[in-house]
This record gives sequence, C-alpha cells and structure tokens, in this order.
Amino acid sequence: MKKIFALVAMILLASCQPASVSIAPTFPPFPTMTPGQVLAGVLPTRAFNPNSPLSNPATAIAFSNRATPTPDFGACPAVGGNATLATSRPRTRDEATQAMIRFLQEGGRFDELRRRLQNDWFALGDGAELRNDTDLTGEGTPEIILSYNAEGLGQLLVIGCVDGLYQILYQLLSDRPQPPTLIWLGEMNNEIPAELVVSRVACGGSEDCRYDTVLLRWDGVLSRLVNALDVVLLSDNLPQVRDMDNDDVAELVVELTDRGTSATGPLRTGVNIYDWNGSVYALSIIQFDAPRYLIQIIHEGDRAFSQYQFEQAAITYATALEVQDTRFWFNDERDILQAYALYRLILTYALLGDARVSDVFLRLSESFPLTADIPLEELPVYAVMAYRFADSYQQSGDLHTACVDTLQIATERPQALTLLNRYGSRSPVYTQLDLCPF
Repeated sequence: MKKIFALVAMILLASCQPASVSIAPTFPPFPTMTPGQVLAGVLPTRAFNPNSPLSNPATAIAFSNRATPTPDFGACPAVGGNATLATSRPRTRDEATQAMIRFLQEGGRFDELRRRLQNDWFALGDGAELRNDTDLTGEGTPEIILSYNAEGLGQLLVIGCVDGLYQILYQLLSDRPQPPTLIWLGEMNNEIPAELVVSRVACGGSEDCRYDTVLLRWDGVLSRLVNALDVVLLSDNLPQVRDMDNDDVAELVVELTDRGTSATGPLRTGVNIYDWNGSVYALSIIQFDAPRYLIQIIHEGDRAFSQYQFEQAAITYATALEVQDTRFWFNDERDILQAYALYRLILTYALLGDARVSDVFLRLSESFPLTADIPLEELPVYAVMAYRFADSYQQSGDLHTACVDTLQIATERPQALTLLNRYGSRSPVYTQLDLCPF
C-alpha cells in the first residue's frame, strides 16, 4: 500500500543525509527589526608605483600632514542688519527656504523670524516647531530648527552658519502634511554636541503610513549631520527617548502596539530598544509579546529556517503543531497551516537527519490520510507536497532531486504560494524556491 510504503520511506529517510546541501532562501526581511551588524574586511591596496612621489617616505609624510580646509561653523552674520522677510508666504517650498536664509544672512533676528512665520506666513500651526536653543555642531552657537507645513507636506530644516553664511545643514520631508515631530533635542550619550531625534510620516501606500525616525548627531570629520541609527527605523508609534537601564545614556524605545490590519497582516506587539554602542545606536533588545496568531509562529519558523537556524526552526514548527491558544487570521487556516507545519518539519528533520521524522510522517498520514475515499486533489496542497517529497527522497537519496519533484506540485497547484502570500504588506513574500530550497 502506498501509505505504508511512504511511512517506511520516511523511516529510512532519517538514516541518510546528503554530504552537502545548497540552501538558497529568498525570504525578504520580516516586519520586525533585527540587531545591527558590523562587517569587517580588508580594504584593497593600490598597486605600488616606484615612480610615484609617494614612494619617498619623507614625501608621503609631508603629503599626509598637509593642512586641509576646515569649515568654520562659529562665524555667523551679525544681527541687526536691514533684513526684510516677505509678508506673504512664497509660492514654493524652495522659495520659502531661500527667503528665510536670505533674511537670516542679512541680519534678521530670530524673534522676528518667529513672528513673521506665525503671523504672516501662518506656518507655525499644529505640530510645527521653531527652535534655536541647542548647539548641534559643537562650535558654541545654537542652530535654528524649523518643522512646519510646506506646500502641503511636512518639512524639517536645520539651519546653521558655515564660513559666515547661513546654510541648510539638514532637510527632511514627510509624505503627509503633518510636520516632522521633534522627539528629542539635547544630549543623549554623554558625548557633545547634542543629538536630534526626529520622525517624519512615510507612506509605502495610501493605507500603509508609518513613522520614519532618524537620530542625528554631528560628524566632525564629515562636517555634517549624520544618522546615528544603524538601521532604517519604521514604526507605527512615535519612539521615545528614555534611560531604561539608568546608565546615564538615553535609549531610543519603540513600543509595538499595533496588532495589524487587513492591509498589513498580523503584527507582533512588544518593544524594541536601541542603545548606544560607542559609535552608533543599534537595536539591542527585542522583546515580543506571545504570538496571537498561528501564522506568526509559522513565520518565525520560516525565518529561522531561512537563516540556517534549523534546530530552532524545528522547535518552532513543532510548537505550531501543539499550541492551543492562538487565533486564526483567516477562517480556513486550520488544516492549511497544520499541513504546512508538518511539511516544513519533515523538510527540516530530513536535512538534520533526525529520526523524529518518522513520527512527523505518522502524524501526517493520520491527519491527512491517502485513501480511496479522499481524492488527492482534496488534500491541502502542503500535505500532498509532503508525500511527494518523502517518496522522491526515498528513491533518490538526494534533497535537491526531491525538491525539484516537490515543486512540480507548486506549479500544478498555484495556491501553494497564494495561500502564503495573502497575509498583508508586512508579512514575508514567498517564491517557489522558498517552499523547498534544497
């Protein structure tokens, strides 16, 4: 009987493992952030030219010690000139920016700038801010920070003096009228000068808008403001700046409270904490609440699998098969996700050469039996793929050959992909290779 034959095949499967396996996972980044990474490598050296003047050690030292022009961020135009600012707001965003720069360059006072922006341009409405109380460059003079609505979109400007001229040191534009939000302006990590944390609204689509946050600090070598976060920080809630561990260094804390919508798919709740590591702010703590939906456990198993953490993947798939207190995102998920978890656990145990593969196959044959009363077409597609993988691997002893045979089912039954790719914009996107990547 085919059922008995397949069971014997899976028992034999546990005793043989290929010498090498080529894995090619193509899962994109999941909707939760991962810790920052540092990549180290050796930079290539230029070919040595004996005729170069730098081949002389004394010449090379002289070249390396030559003075380089350094911008002066401390010499600002004197206040009190004949500065004027148009009483009516300029038509375009660029014209408005240049009008403010020109006003400051001609000696315009900060309090006058505030009065004109508020009373004449009507630019300082809800959410807008205008500050000049913090030195961001370290030369002793506060920069001007303006967040306002410009041409229907929120805009942030950081204005400072460079070699006696007012210039835009940083500019940030939102995707919505809401002005960028100043979350923090001041010292965070006991290293002067101060930092600026600001969030703008960024929209991947009309229904999927999030806060895009940058943590700006001055880079004296580059002479510009740079983002001290080592990742792109997108969040549904505005981050907060708090000293979580009482070490006198403030952390950036992101509360994850959104459980998801039909557009985004299910989201994990919890908290992410970004901490200073001496050079950048990196994600140091990820603390999730327990998954509310079964598909979230499946996604975690697939994440571990795609990162070659096969032991962890097996534990996660087994958990998905036993957990009782999770919900279904779609009403038809019960059999679909059970069959998928069994299929992925068989793949994982096959790769690991784990004898428990026979127990998993026995559960598959009990939950989704191959009988004359149940046509193959009525079984969940992942149960059919599990049977095909077992038969092919028993005959060939090669994981790649087994996957090629198994993926033929995904070609014949496109729901093998559509059932996984229906969970919203922030869920992973699967390809055929992800279903059997050996």
